[in-house]
Amino acid sequence: MAGTRILTHLLRTIMLLCVFSHSQAFSGFGTEIDGYIKDSASRYQVNEAMLRGLVKIEDGWYGKMSHTGATGIGQFTVGTWNWLANTVEGVKIGMIPITSSNRNTSSDPRRDKKVNTLATALYARWHIEQFAQLGIQPTDENLYMAHNIGLDGFYRATLGKSTAEDIKNMRRNGMKKWMSVSDFVAYQKNRYTQNKLIANFAVPESSDDKNFKWVAPKDNEDFIWVESEQQQIVWIEPKSK
Repeated sequence: MAGTRILTHLLRTIMLLCVFSHSQAFSGFGTEIDGYIKDSASRYQVNEAMLRGLVKIEDGWYGKMSHTGATGIGQFTVGTWNWLANTVEGVKIGMIPITSSNRNTSSDPRRDKKVNTLATALYARWHIEQFAQLGIQPTDENLYMAHNIGLDGFYRATLGKSTAEDIKNMRRNGMKKWMSVSDFVAYQKNRYTQNKLIANFAVPESSDDKNFKWVAPKDNEDFIWVESEQQQIVWIEPKSK
């Protein structure tokens, strides 16, 4: 039992999880996207390394569309994009509202890589300003969480007051059925940290095809979950007699 406790806390200290989304090593965003990230970070005075990590984890720089409908460099939903597009700064950077005629077409304004990168940095700057009012530390991980599940949802999560709708939103963004809100937040933050390191070439990306995810158990549990993309495996430590 004591050995299990030590292992549990050691795993929690080292890393809640490691996720690598591609079997092919990350070789960079390319000159075009790199330039947009640098210019956007400078314009809105946000950490360039943070922005690179956000672009990497959102996985939209090569044209991916999320199952939630989010699109583009910063994987914006229609609602968030249109809200930002109607702000003074959104207009300044050329954000065009999404309509029923251009949504999910080649003319979808979210497909403009330059504008979308600027919008991603602008959204991060807005979050930094809101964090100051709410008493949230403007860490890179917190900025990602606000981008991922929304400022209000993240703020309620920090207070332990997540609503049923918040939980649904978290599930749409990868929350497993057995996860608590705090588990999910830690899970996402560690995914972001890994992607930020990779995006800034601080660590090499794994080429392992099995893509393991480690999740530490709660303090009162004696088991460790290990998931593989190909097959779910559950390790259970026997209880001491």
